[in-house]
Amino acid sequence: MSAGRFITIAATALVLIGGGRPVVAAQKASLPAVVGDLNDAQLIEVRDQNGQVLLHGTLKTSSNKPKETEREAVLESPTGQKAEGEFEVEIERKDGVVIKEEIELSVEHLPAMTQCELFIDGRHVTTLTTSKSGKAELKLERKGAGGK
Repeated sequence: MSAGRFITIAATALVLIGGGRPVVAAQKASLPAVVGDLNDAQLIEVRDQNGQVLLHGTLKTSSNKPKETEREAVLESPTGQKAEGEFEVEIERKDGVVIKEEIELSVEHLPAMTQCELFIDGRHVTTLTTSKSGKAELKLERKGAGGK
């Protein structure tokens, strides 16, 4: 059995064992550089594999302190469906330099077992799959220049 096939089977088993709830793997997922500056990000979208927007929202700064900025977006269905979600950004600084950036996504009432894509300002961030109950959670982070 190839390593790629084994990983796919193991990931499927984790989803099934998790009873349809998202299971967080031990490996830390990294926020891609293509995302850019999260202080300036505005539009959050969750799309299906055909590019249809399932959820969208606008980021707003909820807290801006010298050591940390927090931003949030309430995600809603553009077609009035029951689907909803939340998106959060946390930016940590030390001596004015970004040391860590983190995003968290939580969605519910989406189609079950569906691959979705997360976009920030039109830039693809990652792909995720909803559970049997139409929920998904995601957490990504990256170290800044000051985070080594």
